[in-house]
Amino acid sequence: MKQYTSKFLKFVAALYIGTPVTYLVTVVVLFDIAPASYWSILLSPGFYLVAALGAVTGYGLWEMKRWSWYLLILTNLLMAWENAFLVHDYGENHHKTLAYLASLTLLAALMYAVSKEIRVPYFFPRIRWWESNPRYKLSVPVKLSRMGSDQPIEGEILDLSLGGCFVKLRSGLRRDELIELNFTVFGLMIQVHGAVVWCTQSTVTHPKGVGVKFSLETRVQKRALKRINQRLKKIASLYKRQRYLLNQEDFMKQLQELEGQLDKKTVA
Repeated sequence: MKQYTSKFLKFVAALYIGTPVTYLVTVVVLFDIAPASYWSILLSPGFYLVAALGAVTGYGLWEMKRWSWYLLILTNLLMAWENAFLVHDYGENHHKTLAYLASLTLLAALMYAVSKEIRVPYFFPRIRWWESNPRYKLSVPVKLSRMGSDQPIEGEILDLSLGGCFVKLRSGLRRDELIELNFTVFGLMIQVHGAVVWCTQSTVTHPKGVGVKFSLETRVQKRALKRINQRLKKIASLYKRQRYLLNQEDFMKQLQELEGQLDKKTVA
């Protein structure tokens, strides 16, 4: 399970993984199906297909796989199709049409809610998780300056990837504004241009800041950011610390421990 998956997405994923049970219980209650018809439903090909696709969809959502969103659409369409047969053949509800419309509303609401969850959290919220580079949390001071201005703005990078970063700021920047960033990670000095693609206001769960997309112009910039992200990936993979902010001292300490362990494995 991805550590940055929301609780709601975990809940929905669990529902779909348990489709053989959750789907049967839902249609039985919603369509008021008699117990005598349970075995007929369980032995029908349509139920097996929906149950299998639902379980695979749940696993995909659980692991945040790219294909899970498209499979969710297909699964819900098949559920809507199967519901039409179930309510017609086995439903004892006096308002079958309303019950069927309620099932369609429930499926549509689930799809809408999940569509919001597949967006990358406050870093680049307008794109989906599979369209972004892996991000690693850290705590690095950064100086920003607007293009054509010499007055620096101090901030703190909380998220970093090969394509951009999230910067915590007190002062606001406008969306689509071009900026220059200067920061240092692992002793590597980075000077790169970028554009503000998203702005957030301070809330209980999110700091005030901006999502920045880098405009990498030279191979030196690309190589430096690649080296930084490789080191962050090593630390994250060993210590599973993506949820926590690490300062540069912690980075270096953990990296030294990691490299020492890797050396021991190589010698062995």
